[in-house]
Amino acid sequence: MMNKKYIKILVVCFILLVGITGVSAHGVDVTADKMVIANDTNGQLVKDIADSNGINISVYKFTSDDEVEHQLEHMLNNTNKSILVVSYQSTAHDFLNKHPEVSDRLQVVDDVNNQTVVDGIKAVESYDSSSQNNSTTSFGLPLLIGLIIGVIVGLGCGIYLMKRKDKTKKE
Repeated sequence: MMNKKYIKILVVCFILLVGITGVSAHGVDVTADKMVIANDTNGQLVKDIADSNGINISVYKFTSDDEVEHQLEHMLNNTNKSILVVSYQSTAHDFLNKHPEVSDRLQVVDDVNNQTVVDGIKAVESYDSSSQNNSTTSFGLPLLIGLIIGVIVGLGCGIYLMKRKDKTKKE
């Protein structure tokens, strides 16, 4: 009798685990929404150019194409993120070819000099995500769906426990 009970519980747990969609182990983005991707060679130069023009922007120094691609992938989920790329341009161009929907938020400077860097930083700083027609969901919809699922599961568990309690009282 007890074995069937445990088997049922295991089957229900297995069905729930299979039904849960896969979670991408991508990580949390802790970088600024408006940023510059640079390397050790030109990172300080870009920061000095921004400071001399009175522009406050975060400059991140990367050491590999994989790190840059990972950072660019954060743009897909964060529509507020806009990035200027002054290093690893080939990675940025490849990313733009794969994801043209971020072309308005990703600026690539192939010829790094004072004027192109200033123009790129101003383009990144002037990007306004609120004026764009974003197709992202709001906070309310996932909350509502979660509440509905929670109520349904809670009612099901409550009914099961009440029936179980009634059976134990009758015996």
